[in-house]
Amino acid sequence: MSGKAEYKSAIRSRKMIRHAFVELVLEKDLEKITVKNIVERAEVSRGTFYAHYSDILAVIEEIENELMGKMVEFLNDFKAVEIIQNPMPLFLKMVDFLQQDIEFYRKLIFVQGASCFVVKLKDILIEKIISFQETIHPSQERQEFVLRVHFLVGGLMSMYQDWLAGKFDCSLEELTKSISRMMIQGLQSYTFK
Repeated sequence: MSGKAEYKSAIRSRKMIRHAFVELVLEKDLEKITVKNIVERAEVSRGTFYAHYSDILAVIEEIENELMGKMVEFLNDFKAVEIIQNPMPLFLKMVDFLQQDIEFYRKLIFVQGASCFVVKLKDILIEKIISFQETIHPSQERQEFVLRVHFLVGGLMSMYQDWLAGKFDCSLEELTKSISRMMIQGLQSYTFK
């Protein structure tokens, strides 16, 4: 097999395994899922599974690491002040990423333990935005800024979760534009040095 075909095959196999895993977690408790269940659902061999993962926890870890890595990558493309003044470019990057496999992320949001992962994502975004608090003038506004960022980012994450769960009747793009406007309105009153 050529290198490129082998690479595509590996990507495809990992994707099938991850999708099978998420589907199974929606059906039964994590501790009841076996490698056999996953390979049967994914229609791959045990050898293929073990070529990519050492065990089921490695599948979970890869999903978390990929999502956390993407969030950090996206955040590193922007300065905190850019996110505060216009979060839309950041949100559009996140939306483009989600849309590459939207059904997977719709299912993932219902997986037991997903809320812990969402908290980690939220904390990363909050940390990036509040890193800019030292430039707020005057200093007494800094505490309110930190509280407001926590409030807005918590709401942002909740709205995306609810959209993935089918609770909103709008497109992902429409939701993103609305959230972006709310973030700007929520943070526009601060003056920066």
